[in-house]
Amino acid sequence: MTPTIRTADGLELDCAHHPADGPGRGTVLLAHGITQDMDEGGMFTRLAERLAAAGFDVVRFSYRGHGDSDGRPRGVTIAGERLDVEAAFDHARAAFDGPYFVVAKSFGAVSTCLSLERFGDTVAGLVLWNPVLDIERTFVEPQSAWGREHFSDERVAELGESGALAIADGFEIGPVLYEELHRYDPGARLAARSVPALVVHGDDDDIVPYAPTKRVATDSGADFHTVENTGHAFLTPEGTPATSGGEREQDRRTVAWLSERAE
Repeated sequence: MTPTIRTADGLELDCAHHPADGPGRGTVLLAHGITQDMDEGGMFTRLAERLAAAGFDVVRFSYRGHGDSDGRPRGVTIAGERLDVEAAFDHARAAFDGPYFVVAKSFGAVSTCLSLERFGDTVAGLVLWNPVLDIERTFVEPQSAWGREHFSDERVAELGESGALAIADGFEIGPVLYEELHRYDPGARLAARSVPALVVHGDDDDIVPYAPTKRVATDSGADFHTVENTGHAFLTPEGTPATSGGEREQDRRTVAWLSERAE
């Protein structure tokens, strides 16, 4: 039977399990970015396979309003995504043995960091890929070309008039999410917790600005790894993945870091 996750407010989330090959070393929950789903454009399916081969049980899930989960994009909120990632974490704990880790990409880092107090000591470590740790410089006073295009004064005015703001083909956010962007600080929540963390960021990211992320990550005491000459999908300007030793660089670094902390 295909596994599903039930949130505290009664929504059903799509999910997938990847049992470890051989004796388990721990469990990893994968939290995707906004406009994506639990596949994260294929990045999370590949990572799940690599982690399973390295001895980790893996759980992927789609946030509300994404993929085959309940809800609509316009109804997506940070508060709702917190309920989703917390339900998914509880699901992973019920399904597999610890220690427990979370890998979150992009906007998935927002709900993940905001839920760290809820996770408590049960989370053994975080890996954050191109994470939104500085909401202000990503959305409110955006530094990236993508942010300036999608969250300009003109576009925000359209949100007030129509009740929706398109940020990707077929994906529109509503006014509640936009207002929440002015209220939350995931970087501060990360800094307030002592959980070990690795931040992996492409230095040519055209969506989540690199410099603010590095500053917040460094100030919070996280390990920081740069995937050079890559954008938000860890692709080079030529559209090819950055590799090291025949592996995608973000996968190699993530698996190595998690393996060190599972021993």
